[in-house]
Formats: sequence, C-alpha cells, structure tokens
Amino acid sequence: MYPVMLHVEGQRTLVVGGGGVALRKVEGLLSDGAVVTVVAPEPIRGLVELAAAGTIELSVRGYRSPEAIDYSLVFAATDDREVNRLVFNDAKGENVWVNVADDPELCTFHLPARVRRGTFQLAVASAGEAPFVVRRLRRFLERRFGLEWAEWMEAAARFRVAVRDMALPRAEQEKRYDKFFANTVDTEAIRARVPSPEEEESWLGAPKTGVTSRPHVVHDQPRAQDDGVGFVSLIGGGPGDPGLLTLRGRQRMLRADVVVYDRLALTCLPCDLPAHVELHSVGKEAGHHPMPQEEINALLVRLGREGKRVARLKGGDPYVFGRGGEEAEALVEARVPFEVVPGVTAGVAVPAYAGIPVTQRREAVRVTMVTAHETIKSKGPQVRWDMLASDPAVTILGYMGVASLSEVAHQLLAAGMDPTTPATVIERGTTSAQRSVRGTISDLPDRVKEAEIHPPALFVIGRTVRYADSLAWFSERPLFGERIGIFSPGGELGEALELAGVELIDSPNPITPAGRVVMGALPLTGWILKNADEADALDEERDMPTWGREVIAWCMSPESAQRARALGWPRVNELDPSVSVEEVVAAVISGR
Repeated sequence: MYPVMLHVEGQRTLVVGGGGVALRKVEGLLSDGAVVTVVAPEPIRGLVELAAAGTIELSVRGYRSPEAIDYSLVFAATDDREVNRLVFNDAKGENVWVNVADDPELCTFHLPARVRRGTFQLAVASAGEAPFVVRRLRRFLERRFGLEWAEWMEAAARFRVAVRDMALPRAEQEKRYDKFFANTVDTEAIRARVPSPEEEESWLGAPKTGVTSRPHVVHDQPRAQDDGVGFVSLIGGGPGDPGLLTLRGRQRMLRADVVVYDRLALTCLPCDLPAHVELHSVGKEAGHHPMPQEEINALLVRLGREGKRVARLKGGDPYVFGRGGEEAEALVEARVPFEVVPGVTAGVAVPAYAGIPVTQRREAVRVTMVTAHETIKSKGPQVRWDMLASDPAVTILGYMGVASLSEVAHQLLAAGMDPTTPATVIERGTTSAQRSVRGTISDLPDRVKEAEIHPPALFVIGRTVRYADSLAWFSERPLFGERIGIFSPGGELGEALELAGVELIDSPNPITPAGRVVMGALPLTGWILKNADEADALDEERDMPTWGREVIAWCMSPESAQRARALGWPRVNELDPSVSVEEVVAAVISGR
C-alpha cells in the first residue's frame, strides 16, 4: 500500500449506507470540506439531521447502479455484502477510488486511524489486515500526543512563513528550523510547547551579510481598529462539575466563533458546541506549560483583531489565581473589547462538595485564599503565614498546593499554629474523580504523599475541616464516582442519574469535537444506549484513552445490547425500559 493524503475539499463524494459507520465516514469527510451525498433506505437520525440542515444531500432509497461512477470518491457501508460489491465494481470499473467498510478485498484504498491535533495529524494503517492493532496504536498515540500539539503546529507554520520571507539559503533555513524544533519539543516525553514571540525572534536571527531580507511577521499584528473588530469573553468555567458553569458562560460559548480553553476547564465545554467553532487548547499542568502566558495573550489579541467572537474558558474564576487580569490588560492595550463572566471558584465549591463550610458562626469568620506557590518564591513569600498561624478563626484555602504543602505546613507550625489544627487536601474536587485526604497540619504532608494525591488539588486548613464527615453529601450519593454518557436528550433518566451522583455527559449524536474533548477529560465508567445506532455511533470513540475495558454499555433495548456485544463491548448490562426511571437508576446502582 502506498500512503497518500487526499485533498477532498469541494470534491463530490458518495456514501452508500445509513448506519453509524456511514455517519462516521460522513463526519470525517465534512470536516475536511467534501461535498457529500448519502444514499440509504433507512438513514439514522444523525444523517437525517445533517440533511435537514443542508449539510449533506440525502436520498432515502437503495443504491442504483452505476451511480458511483459520477463521484470522485465512494464509500460503501451497508450490511449487505452484495450491495457493497456492486458499488465496488461500479467504481473500480471507472477508476473511481472506493472503500468498503470492514472488507479489505473490496477497497482500492484504506483509511488510516488518525490522531488529530489541529492541522497536525498522525496516521496509522495496516492495509486493512489488522484493524484491532491500529485501534490500539491510535489509543496509545492519543495518550502520548497532548492537545498542545495543535497550538504548536500553528506556531511552527507561522515560524516557517517568517523564515521563508527572509530569503535565506536552504542551509540557513534548516538551521533555524532545527532551533525551533530543538527548543520546543521534548522528544523523550513527546511533549511540545509554544514559544514566545521573543524566542522566535532570537531563533530567526539576522540574515548573513549580502543577503537581502524581506520584512517578516512572526505573529499577526493587530489591525487598525475598525467595525470588524471582535469581542473576547473571559469566562470562568467553575472547578470541574459541568453543572456549575454559569448560564451566561454557556451562552457566550454557544455563540462564539472560537473557544480557547484551559486543561482544568475540559469538563465544562458544552458538548453541543457547534462543530464549526474553532477549539484552541492552551492547557497548563504542574511543571508543564505548553503555551506560555504571553503567547496566550497574543492569541486572544490576534483572534479578536480578526473580528471573531472569542470565548476564553478558564477553570474556576478568571480573576481568582487565573491570570485573567493579565489577559484583560493585554486586550485593553490592543484595544480589543472584552467582558468578564465570573465563575464559581474552587475555594468555595470544592470544600462544599467535600462537606466543609468555609465559614461557620463562632468558629470560622474569616477566609483567606492563597496560592501556595508563594511559599517557594525566590524573593520570599507574599503570604503572611505568621498572621494566619495566629488566627484560630480563619479558614485557609490553598490553590495549587500539592508540591508546596510541606513548606506551607512548616511555615505555619514555625509561626505557632496549633499542630492539631484540622487540614485536608481535595483532589479534582466537584468531579467524578474527587478524593481527599484528611489529617492535621502536622501530619497532612506525609498523608498526601502516601495517598499519591496529584494536581489539581486544593488544601483547606481550619476548624471547619472537621465537618467533612457529618456534612458530606457529594461522596455519599450512591453513584458517586460514576461518569456516564447519554445521547441527548437525557430527559428524566439523565436528571435522575445526576441526582444519584453521576457525572453525566449529555452529548448530541453525532458527537461534536467539543464532545470528544469532554469525553477525554476524565475516565468514563459507562454509556446509556437506547438503540443499536447509538452503539454504532460510539464504536470509534471507544479508542480514547478514557474508555477502559470496564466501561459498561447500559442498554435500554435488546437491539442495543446485541449490537454492543457484536462491537466488542466487554461489559453489557440490559435495562428494562418499561419500568420507572427510579427503577432504572436502582438497576444501575446494583449492576455497577
């Protein structure tokens, strides 16, 4: 097999078949700009909706030979091998490229499994001979290549334009490309970061004597302000529970042209975000910042100056240790209009979900929010730990505190805090992955290390931590820890599952790019399947790293259960759709 990348934009493409496999082919073709016609006697709802929106042309009928010869590219995905063979013979006879799903013998080309990070793509193929290996390799690559590679590729493309504009000899161009790659890619960890404008300028350097340089641009410069200038919404997504996203924040994202989001905001993306909305991941994690803050600022300015409506989604609240003020300053300087949509900050929500009131009459009458990184600043901490240590009526909330917890405890104890003061660290609060470790300020650092708590996590120090047992509600729900998906509308069943403690992913079908981001944010434990088509729609999605072998197919019909088993779901549990919603939830509780 000879690998190629096809440019299908504007090309007339035929898809024969109306099930979940056909829908996935259609989605992939549409994402690359193809003009798609679907022929199927019984198309599933996703195809019907695409046709109703004018996105595809749909003929509700069987295949009519030899219509395949009128297209540039043909796909057959029916359950009838004779129909598939007829489509193949028609197309091949006229040298039209044709692919028949799951039938390597009836293909003139094969589709690789792709890992997509913006314009950066990795393809894995086996010439149709071992698709199970391809799926597992893609799953491995999905884990290794983070979302930051999309922004890195954009930066690389801009850098290439800048280098070519310098009109240098080929050898000099390659030296600059080598600098870019060596300084932005960790080949051992397979990680990338986006360089700052200053770094790019230094790598470009001055051209050699005698070489005439043309002006170059590394980053789009702000245009003069005009009627086409865009608007940026700095949105707080809350601490993780998608239900804590504000109504205004959701409205702004649904109307946006672009969403720029952090790693801590992944679960808060609306799954029904339209597929045409651009998604930019600028996520940071402890010890790894793939896009520096200055580059994020420049990205927001550039997108705003392009006249786009930009939703900048941040975890928690933009102005509470979220560096939203810095982004706002950059927008003001560039004369890009903006607004702030406050969010629920972790310091309030996470303790509440752990059963801890941050204030309590006669016990805790003051709250201090700190970023624990301040304990290790080279010029000394800005936090007055001595004052906090001597105040028994304060609740101390520490953001980003896992790495520096030991130093925080040392500072407080050295300043005279009672070593028996209750303290806790809560990891991934408000989500299905929430867990906590409690103790006292003196022994908590050791307990956290023993429990292998990882960021993101928040520490709480103060008297009210002792309420965590008596006021716990979130972790006491019968389905706490479950992260289950359902295709919209979730309806009464979705609401009942949430009340029972499920972190619910309510996704449209077909699944949107935003929906895939949400699914990949945390491990899934199950999916509600109402019919066989929904099982088909999830087939390729199950290659995600968050789909482990223990994910349960909760099937609401015999057909969906049969299809799930045929597709290789390791755990299939049938639910009785004739009983009440409460009984269905009870069955999920007993069968988890």
